[in-house]
Amino acid sequence: MVQEDVLGTVRGRVPVEHRWFGMDRRTAPFAWVVIAVFLVATVVVPRIDRAISWDDPARAGEQLQLAEGLTFAPATGWNVERGFRTGGSAAVSSGPALLNDDGVSFSVQPGTFSGNPTELLAQIDKVTSATGADETFKVSGDTTTISTDAGDVGVLQTYSSVLGDGIIAAFVIDGTGLQVTAYGPPDQMTAANDEIRAMIASITSSKGEAA
Repeated sequence: MVQEDVLGTVRGRVPVEHRWFGMDRRTAPFAWVVIAVFLVATVVVPRIDRAISWDDPARAGEQLQLAEGLTFAPATGWNVERGFRTGGSAAVSSGPALLNDDGVSFSVQPGTFSGNPTELLAQIDKVTSATGADETFKVSGDTTTISTDAGDVGVLQTYSSVLGDGIIAAFVIDGTGLQVTAYGPPDQMTAANDEIRAMIASITSSKGEAA
């Protein structure tokens, strides 16, 4: 038998005067707070994040360290999204570098490699095709030789996809393999060609210099 409390309301049910579309109006403020927090976290914050441009431009004379003794000079004005600048610290860190400018991205990925640049490039192409990250990826030119100002020789391959045109270069310097990638819309890639080539040419190994 259903019992009623002293107010005449059925226990376990929300009184009519407190219901709104079947919900307890007394708990509505808490629900709105939860909804507001959810909207801020999933809609507002991401939009603000996308609206704020990254602003960490490379300055003339700066160097980014890829591995011990292995550096390159980022083009002045390009934004450094990832990378370790040399100087200013007794213990300089090193690792991958990622820069962008006007829709063009330039990255250098270092890693231990015992083969030659041609073998490294073949491995990069194989991994890119196998992952299927971009099904429209297609090699669009013959492999060519490319050199740094320090005399290290690598190989370069052009490619195209719906995401834009690009290049992949491979070097093996003092036991470290370097995957250099640049891509972006065709017009912007053409405009950035000289700076991309200059960044590749600036790759230098202090180990090689010491030898």
